[in-house]
Amino acid sequence: MAFEMKIYKLLIFLFAVLLASCSKEEDFHVDVDESALLTHTDSVVALSSYDHIVTHTAQGKGYPIVIMADGYDATEVNNGTYDKAIQKAVDALFDREPMVSLRPYLDIYTVKAVSARSGIGSVKSNTAFSSYFPDIENSSEVKGDSLTIMACAEKALQNYGYSKQEARSLVLEHCLMIVLLNSSRYAGVTYFCKIGKSSDGYPVGNAISYIPISPVINVKGQYGFKGDVFNELIQHEAVGHGIGKLGDEYWYDDVKEYPQYQTPTEYVIRQYNSIFANGYMQNIHYDAEVEGIHDVESSSWIYAFAQDERYITEYIRWYPGAYVYTYKFFRPTYFSVMNSTIDTRNNTFNAPSRATIYRNVRRVADPSWQWDYEEFVDFDQYNSSTSAAKGAGVDMDTPIVMPTQMHVSPFSRMQY
Repeated sequence: MAFEMKIYKLLIFLFAVLLASCSKEEDFHVDVDESALLTHTDSVVALSSYDHIVTHTAQGKGYPIVIMADGYDATEVNNGTYDKAIQKAVDALFDREPMVSLRPYLDIYTVKAVSARSGIGSVKSNTAFSSYFPDIENSSEVKGDSLTIMACAEKALQNYGYSKQEARSLVLEHCLMIVLLNSSRYAGVTYFCKIGKSSDGYPVGNAISYIPISPVINVKGQYGFKGDVFNELIQHEAVGHGIGKLGDEYWYDDVKEYPQYQTPTEYVIRQYNSIFANGYMQNIHYDAEVEGIHDVESSSWIYAFAQDERYITEYIRWYPGAYVYTYKFFRPTYFSVMNSTIDTRNNTFNAPSRATIYRNVRRVADPSWQWDYEEFVDFDQYNSSTSAAKGAGVDMDTPIVMPTQMHVSPFSRMQY
């Protein structure tokens, strides 16, 4: 019973990120019970097939990413369907900058897990990681067995040279775990079970991203999109939220349907300030006094990008609408992959977001590394000249078309 209670306490925290169509306000920090994770890790023996498919070549041990899939039965595992899903995710991770050029700093591990049934449904069932869509009619939320996911990630790291203590520390503090769902539903969510900051100011916290393998949407309109947006969800959820710790750059401006997301409450602002202070959501700005587009203040770390002529075509300013709120929260560029996953013009990270992803990868891969602005610009200008700044220089009066149902993420409504 004591062990079950430990698991229950951990899962209550992990699943406090109830984001879609939810107005309940939750505490966002609960200490992780490491002994429960250790015990659970030692008991995970059935999910015993692990691989190390991308090995870093730069200094350090490499930023750890563990990919696994849920809802694949024995037939799908044996006929190669499972492996194709894993490869699709790897290809999507390196689909655009800055991840293309950060590959030498990444270690990617995989877990092969056999489910008793095929597919992911609306109720918890007998799949390897118990993933399901709890409100399939009204929400894009995903739930799953995060404790088993972290245990498998820990075992994967142990199998390739890390001690138990090293593996556990990485899984709790830095590891990105991607769970691919055998589903075509348009959804996506990223959870964190530890949010903090190192003594020298870098963000600390792992991430678990749940992403359907074939998310299909059909959005009508002038800039509508029809098709599979898997690559965009990988970049937005796993890379943007999971690695970059970035906030969402979209908002809900439909007053009738989303009146609660016009202006943030004091609770939301306190939550934001706390997370921002830990190095998260560095691409989002809060200002209670300003309503329209305005220049980046000199005290902001983004100011250097806004003043740098090398980034003039990205039009870096503060644009109203971010963090799902219409007012008071601002984003640094008009378009970005953190804004929308369906508008084909919004398929890149803006410069501040690329810098944040770059910083977090380099720091985890090599703890002795220190941030240097010009070093990043050299990296960014050389590697992103053909891919990372697409979408810049567009007509600022062109409206952004948002999906009819947004995929969710842990930063959407701060319900954790």
